[in-house]
Amino acid sequence: MKNVNLPRLLVLLFVISCAKEEKNIPIFGYSLHNDKIQKLKLNRIQKNNIKYFEYINSNDSIKDLKVIFNPEKDFLLVDMDTFYVTKNRYNSKVLEFKMYQTKENKSHNRTLVFNDTYGLLASLANGADFIFLKDSVSSNDRTIIFKEIFLDLNKIN
Repeated sequence: MKNVNLPRLLVLLFVISCAKEEKNIPIFGYSLHNDKIQKLKLNRIQKNNIKYFEYINSNDSIKDLKVIFNPEKDFLLVDMDTFYVTKNRYNSKVLEFKMYQTKENKSHNRTLVFNDTYGLLASLANGADFIFLKDSVSSNDRTIIFKEIFLDLNKIN
């Protein structure tokens, strides 16, 4: 009887070790255009070298955001769009964030500022600019972060 359960135990341990999860990490979503704060929960899951970041809005599930990161090819999937890494970087005090954009040059281009450990720091689009922080910050600090990101985004390499 013990020999029958041993293979099951080994399979269970293998499955558990392949998937890494962190759930219900509090995130504050700030808009550039108003002072309204979105309270989100981040669920981070890693399966087979692919990282999934789920930002859940408890008040409105339509505003949920799912980001899939492929570290081998260095691209992000969000909704039905693929975002490719650019040369631009944003350096916070402790982490370097890469900037990702769609390949197509549209008049309404969207940029994601992302780090594979932290997750999404900012989503920048025409009229819909947001930053996602793990701590509550003042309005002045938010403005400074937005300005730094915009400067790095528009930096010519």
